[in-house]
Amino acid sequence: MRKSKLVISLLILVIFGYILYRYDVFSQISSMLKDLSYRDIAFSLFIYVFVYIFRALRLKLYIEEIPLSEMASVIGVHTFFNNVMPFRSGETSFPLILKKLYGIDMTRSSVVLFGARVFDLLSLSILFLFSLFSVSFSDKRLIFFPILAVALVGIALFVAYKFLHFFKERIPFFDKLIIASAVLFRVDKLMQMFFFSICIWILKFTAFMFILNAAHLGLGFFKTIFVSTFAEFTTVLPIHSIGGFGTFEAGMVGGFSLIGMNAKKALPYAVYFHTLILCMSGFTALSGWLYLSFKSSK
Repeated sequence: MRKSKLVISLLILVIFGYILYRYDVFSQISSMLKDLSYRDIAFSLFIYVFVYIFRALRLKLYIEEIPLSEMASVIGVHTFFNNVMPFRSGETSFPLILKKLYGIDMTRSSVVLFGARVFDLLSLSILFLFSLFSVSFSDKRLIFFPILAVALVGIALFVAYKFLHFFKERIPFFDKLIIASAVLFRVDKLMQMFFFSICIWILKFTAFMFILNAAHLGLGFFKTIFVSTFAEFTTVLPIHSIGGFGTFEAGMVGGFSLIGMNAKKALPYAVYFHTLILCMSGFTALSGWLYLSFKSSK
C-alpha cells in the first residue's frame, strides 16, 4: 500500500475519533449495550454463519476441489482481512490463501472471486431497488430515488446493448466468442452463482436487521436494506479507511438521515452496528483459521 493512502486512512481515523469524542458517542453506546437484546445478537450471528456457507457454495461452483467446510473457513479469514484493511486490499488474501494451502493458481481464483463480486453488485443493486420502492411508499419525499434508479438501470441496459452491438459489428467472431464463454463458464453455473448471491445478501440483511433489533431499533427488512446499503457501498470507495471506521459510519448515517433520523442520534447506532459486524467477522475468521490450522496439521 502506498504511504499516501495509509496517511489518508490514518487521517480519516483520527478525524473520526475526534467526532466520536466531540459528540460523546462512547457513553451513548455504553448505555445502549446495557439494554442490548442478546437473543437477537445470537440470531444475527447464527444467520451470519450461513452467509459464509452460501459464499462457500458459490465459489465451489468453480473451485470444486476444496471441501465446503474449508472453503467457508478460507472465506471467513479472507472477509476479515477485507473488512479491516483499507482500499479493498484484503481481496488479495483469498488467492494467496488458496495458493499457499491448496496450490490453486492465483489467476484462476482471482477470476472466480471477481465474478462473485460482479454478482454481489448485481444482487445488492436489485435488493436496494426493492428497498427504494418500499421506503418511498412510506415517505413521499424519497419518490425521486426509485424513479432515478429505474432510469439509471434503463440507461445501463441501453449502453450495454450498444456496447455489445459495437463489438458484434467490428469483431467477426464475436458471436462465437460469446458462445465459447458461455460454454467455458456454463450458463447453469452462472445462474446458480446468481441464486447464491441473492441468498447471501438476503441472509446478510436479515442478520443486519437482528443487529439493529438488538439495540431496539426496529426498522424492518427493507429499511434495513436501504440504510445499510449506503454503508456497504463505502467499502468500495478509494478513501476506505482502516477497518472502514469513519467511512462506513458516514454512509450509514447518510442512510439513516434519508429516512428521517437525526445524524447525531444515528451516529451511535452506526458505530455500534459496524463494531458488532467487525466482531462477528473476527469470530468467524478466528474459527476458520483454527479449523484450517487443524486440517493442515493432520
